[in-house]
Amino acid sequence: MTPSTSPSGRPPRDETLALARRAVTATQPTDSLRAISALRRRLDALESDGVDAALKAGYSWRVIAEAIGVSRQSAHRKHAPRVAAAKKAPVAGSRLVIVGPARVAVVLARQEAVIARSRVVGTEHLLTGLVRERDGLAAKVLQALGITLDKVRHCAQASSDRAHGDPETEDLTPPAWATPSRMPFSRRGREALEQSLREAVRLGDERLDVEHLLLALTRDPGSRAVACLDRLRITTEMLEQELAQTRAAGGGGSTAALQPPGAL
Repeated sequence: MTPSTSPSGRPPRDETLALARRAVTATQPTDSLRAISALRRRLDALESDGVDAALKAGYSWRVIAEAIGVSRQSAHRKHAPRVAAAKKAPVAGSRLVIVGPARVAVVLARQEAVIARSRVVGTEHLLTGLVRERDGLAAKVLQALGITLDKVRHCAQASSDRAHGDPETEDLTPPAWATPSRMPFSRRGREALEQSLREAVRLGDERLDVEHLLLALTRDPGSRAVACLDRLRITTEMLEQELAQTRAAGGGGSTAALQPPGAL
């Protein structure tokens, strides 16, 4: 008879408990070891489910790592590849209107990349663009947390290629064609744009706006935007709390033509 499974595809919890009991009560050491091995695989599966649920609920990698009892780097190293693979799947049935402030923030981010003499638009430039865009919720949230344009530009430069010597963008001289309308995105910058769509879907919003892009920037702990926020002592929890309060107080913007995030 095939064992039953839970809705998530995992064996039910009572089977996990049975394995745990067998691991500690088995009379033969080999039986105990077999139960421990099976239990370890079962717990790994449950941990993956828990991490997925926590990320979907908006918890940061730092909070998840603390709950697991490991460092943020260890949690990210163990689970991020699987999560990233799942993120590449399209969001079924998602049709979102991208509103004006989000478009303006991306244009400003491209300008920031040119100003910083970067060859690509990185997450740090997207963060700066959100600060410069003054009408959206993201700018209000960041300003409420004390993030000014000068501060974010300073820490963005400290987290940039110039500071870290990224071999992929070692030459910081912009190419001749580098104008704000033609600057390409870095890999992480494009992933942030794609993640912003998922943030809007997760929140049940029909419009993709600057707050979704801000949340998306916090989901990659290895990004320069997160490094910049860390320098400013701003956590994901602080951003989400302030954003929730600002959203509850109202706000919004005019809608624009429907396009996928990559067309921003």
